[in-house]
Amino acid sequence: MTANNQQRLYDIVPIPNKGTGVIATQDIAKGTRIMAEKPLFIVPTNVMERGNQVVEKHLTEKLKTLDKDQQRAFLSLHNCHGTTFSPFLAICKTNMLGLGSPPVGGGLFIEASRINHACNPNTQNSWNSRISRETIHAVRDIKKGEEITISYIGHFAAYVERQSILKIKFNFDCACELCSLPPDQRRASDERLATIHRLDQAILSAGSNVKLGLGMVRRMLSLLDDEGTYNSQVYRAYYDAFQMMAATDDKARAGELIRMALEHARTVEGNDSETVKNFERLAANPTRHMAWGLYGRKKTQETAPADKDSRAFKTWLWME
Repeated sequence: MTANNQQRLYDIVPIPNKGTGVIATQDIAKGTRIMAEKPLFIVPTNVMERGNQVVEKHLTEKLKTLDKDQQRAFLSLHNCHGTTFSPFLAICKTNMLGLGSPPVGGGLFIEASRINHACNPNTQNSWNSRISRETIHAVRDIKKGEEITISYIGHFAAYVERQSILKIKFNFDCACELCSLPPDQRRASDERLATIHRLDQAILSAGSNVKLGLGMVRRMLSLLDDEGTYNSQVYRAYYDAFQMMAATDDKARAGELIRMALEHARTVEGNDSETVKNFERLAANPTRHMAWGLYGRKKTQETAPADKDSRAFKTWLWME
């Protein structure tokens, strides 16, 4: 679902104890594209790898190409680093968003950079290389007046680690909903996140033992649901399961799993992302996957149960 280009779904306003942030100006349905913003400029990865002096020179050159309004907008962005770095570099280190995974660089966005952090945010931010824009999609229903949030850090980190990363990189103590849970609920969340991380690392090591691998994916998806997490981790888990079925020449399960991955990718990245286009090609013909039949070919193929909502279908799909 994509918002009408004429319909702005958010406003940038002061947020108590956070400076500036972004709030929904109307109810926003899960899967809606809230923003699609071109970067003010990009700092390529190969420039960032050469150190702060090279980055600062690059920034100075880029800023000279901007008009006065753009320069003012850049200078109005938050600087969490004080005088540790030069003003230009500090603003970029505070606000830059990675472009892709692995990132091809960092992008500076006047509006998307205003979105504050939450450890379990209500949107997914993604770099869409096909349209050269940073997109923001609602990963759950957002109410009018609710703050729109993204995550500044990677997945899986437990409370203490998240607090440490955010303090070091952005100089704040996170008091989001997840970090504000009562101690017993926070410990339960930490345990779920640790298990999700272990499963994510172990899934593909299952190799040809696809029943074991499917069990790991199924468990991971259940824990993500318990955690209230709906982001790219979900479609990646389904895609991992699809790859297992592709390698074993299981056309029926592979077809179902890539369609599930596609459905979730469309929700968090939109219909025009590179991931979605790749999944669409595979959904049309799963045997296009490079690992198809890696573990051998089947003499006969199964047929999926017709009722996709039935317990029988789920039992069949996950080989339970």
